[in-house]
Amino acid sequence: MGEAMTAIRVKDKAQITLPVRIRKALGIKEGDYLNVSLEGGKVVLTPQVMLDKLPEATLSAEGMRMVKEAQESVREGRVKRFDDFDEGLEALKRELGLD
Repeated sequence: MGEAMTAIRVKDKAQITLPVRIRKALGIKEGDYLNVSLEGGKVVLTPQVMLDKLPEATLSAEGMRMVKEAQESVREGRVKRFDDFDEGLEALKRELGLD
């Protein structure tokens, strides 16, 4: 990637220390998670965002009605597919008269 490589040593229990410049460049802090993978014989570390599990949500009767209506629309083919977000957003604006 054009940056000078830094050698690090594998320590007891296979622990390694990421150099400060690497941690700062990626915003990695103590307690953060990294995904570890192998790519072409190289170890690749990728910062990961871990989300707390959200509490179970309960929909109101109106919310349930809306979900059922949406599911019915999908089953009956009353939905449109778009190749990208912007295309879908523009179609929605036109349908709502917001263009």
